[in-house]
Amino acid sequence: MKLAFPVATPDTRDESMLALRGDLAEAFRLLNQLGYQGAELMARAPRELNATRIRALAREFNLALVGVSTGQLRKEDGLQLCHLDSAERENAVARTKEVIDFAREVGAPLVNIGTLRGHLPNSELREAAREAAAESISELLDYALKREVGIALEPQNRFISNWLNSVGETLEWMSRFEQPNLSLLFDAYHTLFEEASVYAALIRAFPRVSHVQVADSNRLAPGAGQVHFGELLRVLAALGYRRFVSVEVLPLPSAAEAATRASRCLRPLMEELS
Repeated sequence: MKLAFPVATPDTRDESMLALRGDLAEAFRLLNQLGYQGAELMARAPRELNATRIRALAREFNLALVGVSTGQLRKEDGLQLCHLDSAERENAVARTKEVIDFAREVGAPLVNIGTLRGHLPNSELREAAREAAAESISELLDYALKREVGIALEPQNRFISNWLNSVGETLEWMSRFEQPNLSLLFDAYHTLFEEASVYAALIRAFPRVSHVQVADSNRLAPGAGQVHFGELLRVLAALGYRRFVSVEVLPLPSAAEAATRASRCLRPLMEELS
C-alpha cells in the first residue's frame, strides 16, 4: 500500500477544503518530504489549469496523481448530476467531462463522484431524480471509458448525502451499469456512521473497490481519535489491496500539520505490512 494526501488545485476557492491549499509546488514538495507517494487532486474548473505543468511537478516530486475529486463542482458551483432540470443536469455532465479530460491529461486513473451526484428531493420526484443521476453517470462512464479513466462512486454518510449512504445501497445501485470502468471509493470515515462493522463493509465492497480514503473518528488526522488503523490496514493487506490510501481530514490545526501527523501514524504501520 501507498500513502496519498489531497491537494487543491488553484481553480478552487473554498478555504475549508480537506486538502493542502496554495502553491502546488510547495504542496507537492511537502508531501514528498513527509514520505507520501501520491496526491489526490481536488479541482473545480480544469480549463483554468495547466495540466502539463501539474503532471511535471508531480513527476519532479516523485508523486503519483492518484485521482481527481469532483466535490468542489457541487460545493462551490452547486452542480448536481441528479438535477431534474435538463439544462442544469447537462451543465453538470459537461463540467464533469472537463474533469475527466483533466484526469487523463495529468495521468490520474480515477475521477471520484461523491456529493456531485446531488441531493434527491424528499417527494414523489425522488425516483425521477435518481433516474436522472443514472443517465448522467452512464453518459460519463461511456465518456471516461474512451479516455481510459475510471469513475469511482463514493458512499457517503447520511449527514452529507441523502442517498447512497451505505456500501450495500451503493453496490446495488451500481449493479445497473454495465460499463467496466465503474468502481467504488471506500471511505472508512463514512462507514463509521453507516455500517455495523467497517471491516465487514470493506470485505463486502472489496471486489469493486478502486481507492480508499481514511480519517479518524473525529475527522482529524489518524491517531487523533478512536479508529484502529493497524487493524484497518491489516484487513486491506489481507484482501490484497496494493493501491493508495488517501488521508482526507479536516485541515486542523493546519492542513500541513494534519498531513504530518497522518504520515507519522500511518507510514510505520504500512512499512510493517510491506
